[in-house]
Amino acid sequence: MNRQGVAEALLSRRHHLEALGLAAAAALLLARMDLATLAAGLGLFLWGMTHLSDAIKRLSGGTLNRWLHAATRHPLRAIGVGATATALVQSSSLVTLLSLSFVGAGLVALPGAIALLFGANLGTTTGAWLIAGFGLRFDLAHFAMPFLALGLLGSRVLKDGRAAAAGVLLGIGLLFLGIDFMKLGFEAWQDGLSLDGLAGGSIWHWPLFVFFGIVATVVMQSSHATLLITLAALAGGQLPYLPALAIAIGANIGTTVTAVLGALGAGAAARRLAGAHVVFNLVTAAVALALLVPLAWLVDELAELIGLAADAWPLKLALFHTLFNLLGIALMLPLIPRLAARLERAFPEPARIPPAQARYLNSTALEHADTALAAMEQECQRLNRRAYHLLCSAILMPSADVIGHPPSREVVKARIDPSAWPKVNARYHEQIKPLMAEILDFYARLDMPLTDAQQARLATLYSRTLRMVEAVRFGEVLQRSLMRHAAPASPLREAHDDIRLALARGLNRLAVAPESADVTSPIDEVREQWQQALAERLRQHRLDPWLASSLMNDLHQATRLMGALTPA
Repeated sequence: MNRQGVAEALLSRRHHLEALGLAAAAALLLARMDLATLAAGLGLFLWGMTHLSDAIKRLSGGTLNRWLHAATRHPLRAIGVGATATALVQSSSLVTLLSLSFVGAGLVALPGAIALLFGANLGTTTGAWLIAGFGLRFDLAHFAMPFLALGLLGSRVLKDGRAAAAGVLLGIGLLFLGIDFMKLGFEAWQDGLSLDGLAGGSIWHWPLFVFFGIVATVVMQSSHATLLITLAALAGGQLPYLPALAIAIGANIGTTVTAVLGALGAGAAARRLAGAHVVFNLVTAAVALALLVPLAWLVDELAELIGLAADAWPLKLALFHTLFNLLGIALMLPLIPRLAARLERAFPEPARIPPAQARYLNSTALEHADTALAAMEQECQRLNRRAYHLLCSAILMPSADVIGHPPSREVVKARIDPSAWPKVNARYHEQIKPLMAEILDFYARLDMPLTDAQQARLATLYSRTLRMVEAVRFGEVLQRSLMRHAAPASPLREAHDDIRLALARGLNRLAVAPESADVTSPIDEVREQWQQALAERLRQHRLDPWLASSLMNDLHQATRLMGALTPA
């Protein structure tokens, strides 16, 4: 059997195993309605988290991104904003992925992004407070129905921002209904499950519960879901208090998987941030586990101080979750500069990135509209810079004498050695076309909702990049003619020097002010001047008609080149 046949057989076997697994799970859930209720509640909760996160991303319209970006300039502010943003969107994964995108796109420095992640860890503790203080004490199904009705109807009828607001209501309704189902499932399961025996005096029990918290968070991709299960089991009496605290520690470690997975396809900067996230959560978890009994005692003292009942175990777990994250921030905050320096050494930038390789177009940038646009903008600027240098080669002038400072007539009149200049066509296929292909592929994968301003910016970037490539193609045709008539005695050398100087001046203006509209005037003046001179020289038989035709074509190509570069 060939390799393709083996792969097809393995895929078929995998599908059969998945079908058997689903059939077995369905049989189990049909036989045990308490398990079915728990599973339904968990599914509704995760579905609600997805709806809520997506709707908030649409509703923010870039506000969340700009807010997070501005916060990274000071560590304490970054922690506060990261915590507040996570508390609002109830998704540390979203803030983590945004931070990875910022760092990967070079928009923020590593220390500020690390502090932002510290704040996101603190902000995620608000979910435990909401579930423990509200979700487990009220009949949430009663509140869920109006949210579900309004959310479902609004999502179908409304458009744009109002549809996003309806999505928020739908997400909240699903969260409420999921929490209520989880409560019902644990109440039905109350007599059939008891984990009291696992809370024995052996110290190895706690690491096992930490491991359970890690696995549950990795599988469900939500620390909120792990905490919901833990809090519901704790409130129903199926889970002792100290093991529940250990599971909360494990849930914190499990959130690092999102950062690690998000950094796999990203650059060195994003890997550094993911490394910082792992280090912070591991250090915090190790300290919290080592001090579990003293921290539990401190939670009891604080609970009594703020008026919590002695048996308010879910609220105490929420307090513990907040307390050990604060402890981790207090320990790691002074070490942020040293941690950033260590990570920069551990994950260095590649010694040389191939010129056509995109630096910013990774999968993490596609998680949010503004980070995707920022990555597109950074990559388009790289392509533009390469195109400018290639256009300087097209007019046989060093880029330092064109872009670095205003071009001079002396540089234009210098001797030209055609063999010293790289062919535009070859460089285009090496440096421009592969990068352009990556930009187009990234553009095609942009499927998130965009505001009108974002759509306009994306269209401008896309159009400008296509025009830049078009200008390079015009430069390719022009370069061939310039090389043929590069000799000082050539009848076209004088006209070509004027064309080259005019194009150099236009490129210089674009490099200084990319939005400038006055970039075609130099070549327009040269074209008008030589159109008149051509007629005079033809009458005086000073220029061959064949060469005059070539010059007209060169003037036309130069005009099209600058026209393609003119901002729309």
